[in-house]
Formats: sequence, C-alpha cells, structure tokens
Amino acid sequence: MKKIALSILVIALLMGAGCSNKFSKSGKKEKEFVTGFLKLMDQENERQYTKMMNCISKKYIADNNIDVKQYKVDNYSIFGFEIISYDSRNGLIVTKVWGKEKSWIHQLTFKLSKESGKLYLVPMKHSDSYIKPWYEAKTYIKE
Repeated sequence: MKKIALSILVIALLMGAGCSNKFSKSGKKEKEFVTGFLKLMDQENERQYTKMMNCISKKYIADNNIDVKQYKVDNYSIFGFEIISYDSRNGLIVTKVWGKEKSWIHQLTFKLSKESGKLYLVPMKHSDSYIKPWYEAKTYIKE
C-alpha cells in the first residue's frame, strides 16, 4: 500500500512540475513578452541586439552551438505592430508589423518556450551571423 501511495505522490509531483511549463490561458504575460520584443524593433529605437538576444531560447542557442557574441538577431525597422492571436496550447503569438505609412505589412508568428519558468522565443532558423527570432513569416501581406 505504501508503494502505491508513494507512486501516486511521485506522479502527482511530476504532473505539477509539468504544469509550470504551460502557457497561460489568457496569454497576458506571453503577449507582454512579445510586445516588449517588438518594441525593441521600433524604428525610433537604436538596435538593442543584446536585449533581443536575451529573448532567444537558451535551449535553441545551446542545441545549435551558437556563440551569441558572434550573432545578431534579425529584425525589421517597424513603425507599428498589432497582436492578432494567441494559441495557449502551442505558445504561438501571431502579429502584424509594418513600415512607414504601412508601405509594407508582414505577419510574424512567434513561438514561445518556457525554460526555468522564464519566457523565450524559439527561432525559425539561423544563418552564419543572424538568428530569425520569429517562427514563421508571411511578408508583404494585404491588410
């Protein structure tokens, strides 16, 4: 009987630990995180590559052996943005970003990860010198 009780306790603890890595239903913190990242791309701001890099998944960086001192985070010089949707199951946030007078509009989907209780962006890919912070990009879309 003690073994069964102990097994149930271990399973309950493991399930509880797993829940801490889930995303919120409302998406408030997740949207605030992506909003903060998008503000780093605002055309009025000087490019803050270190702050942008701090938003990139530490797991992605480690898994891909990326030397963050040798890379920059790809970005657009945006004049505005809007959050379109949030998917709590997959940690996806769809946004629209645009240039001056909306001369161009891109739809960027950001994929979030939670690592040690902290939110990060999971990049689409990286090149020899840049990391694409978004998970999917549809460029030059119609409004």
